[in-house]
Amino acid sequence: MSIWDDIKLVHLASNASFNRGLGYYKSKAVLNGEKIGDGVYQGKVSGSQDNIYDVVIDINHPRKSTCTCPFAAGRRVICKHMVALYFFHFSEQAKAVLAEWEEERLEEEKRHQEWEADYLMFRKEKLEEVIAHVNNLDENQLREELIKALMREFDSSYPDDEDEYYYDEADYFW
Repeated sequence: MSIWDDIKLVHLASNASFNRGLGYYKSKAVLNGEKIGDGVYQGKVSGSQDNIYDVVIDINHPRKSTCTCPFAAGRRVICKHMVALYFFHFSEQAKAVLAEWEEERLEEEKRHQEWEADYLMFRKEKLEEVIAHVNNLDENQLREELIKALMREFDSSYPDDEDEYYYDEADYFW
């Protein structure tokens, strides 16, 4: 079973609220918190511009959670302050999420390093091919190849949307 199966309230948060809330938790923006009922927790979370928000989360009925921030006030949404308070009370889940993200980041970095090594090897082989080809050309052939290469570069960088260059003359006459 994945850590994501255990996280109920934060499943309802947007990606932005989830990520920001986890960041708020990590930066210790949750000033205090306490359990006030069965699955109900309250606390104060420091927000942007030194604002402090009153937050109540209900992990059994997440849509009943409240926050005094402008994003969540009067709405049935899960904001970053609720996510931060959740992880404050369930720090083991926060650690598990962070560990999973770190593992994914390391795997991605490893894949990138493998790709880069393959690319550099292929590029080296291609460079050797090009050098051998160029060394076998006479001066006129070299000029022709250079002109072709420069024109291919021009063609590939020229916008292909012809509509950008045609206009309705009526737009320019009053």
